[in-house]
Amino acid sequence: MISCGDLIDNTLGVRFGFATLTAAAFGQIFSDVTGVCFGGVVQSFAAGLGLRRPNMTTEQRSLMKSRKVATLGAASGVILGCLIGMSLLFLLDTSAKERKKETL
Repeated sequence: MISCGDLIDNTLGVRFGFATLTAAAFGQIFSDVTGVCFGGVVQSFAAGLGLRRPNMTTEQRSLMKSRKVATLGAASGVILGCLIGMSLLFLLDTSAKERKKETL
């Protein structure tokens, strides 16, 4: 999301005068679509590591405690993914957009 938003900000944002938040929103759209397209990759990777799905009955899966743990796990995965993605902020050229605006 960050790389895509930065790319959009430095290209389309400069060309058409988009606000940085608009570029960030387009980056978020890209990130969400990518997550939908590659969602099964994580499960396949986990299966390749030998991790298997819990052996639970339908009744056990419908318990409030099971649903809470599943939600907590999903939220933790999203947070970890975002933190890993944010590590790109250390590599961004923050003055690139201003230099491009000066050349136009």
